[in-house]
Amino acid sequence: MLEKIGRPGFETVSTPDAEVLRRLAELSARVPDPIIYEIGVGIGATTQAIAEMLDGIGQIVLFSREKDVSEVAHDLQKRGFGNIDARWGSPGQTYSGYHFELARGFAENALPRFDLAYIDGGHVFHLDAPATAVLKELCRPGGYMLFDDWTWSLEQSPTLNPQVRPQTALDYDSAQIKTCQVQLVCKVLMDTDTRFGFEGIHSNTAVYRRFDP
Repeated sequence: MLEKIGRPGFETVSTPDAEVLRRLAELSARVPDPIIYEIGVGIGATTQAIAEMLDGIGQIVLFSREKDVSEVAHDLQKRGFGNIDARWGSPGQTYSGYHFELARGFAENALPRFDLAYIDGGHVFHLDAPATAVLKELCRPGGYMLFDDWTWSLEQSPTLNPQVRPQTALDYDSAQIKTCQVQLVCKVLMDTDTRFGFEGIHSNTAVYRRFDP
């Protein structure tokens, strides 16, 4: 998977999220073994950068499709990074996904609490709202939740807008297509939770931090 980084056709997913790395650098100065969640791995550009920055300490827990999680984890393990948890990939059925794996892991008390979660998944409410509800309960005090693609919508997507993919108009109504659903998730679930503070938008990534009592 990592071999795709920088290749033609993958330019938009080849750059690690700068805000994730900035917050991770801050965390590493005060947390000895940080636990990082990545929701949606893409081709592994951000995952690889996190692994390099952690340099073997802490843990990286991946949530995405099983195939993608396995490939990224395998590539990183070949490069000597042994702190990758690849147990939470989701099968390929229509309604499976990271939202269910998070809920299952939380209900079974099988997931560690994290210091930073990078949410870069489907960017749609039916996936990210339940995922966010679970993630809030797993976030350690002082930890971060970062939401990528703040201004993204189905309407603006070059691959999913109804003009390019007519099925989108059958899968979603017009309000869902126009709405920036990451913003909706945050307005409903993050901005109403007094345990978290909003720290702004940086390069289209929204940053929330859980208050440390």
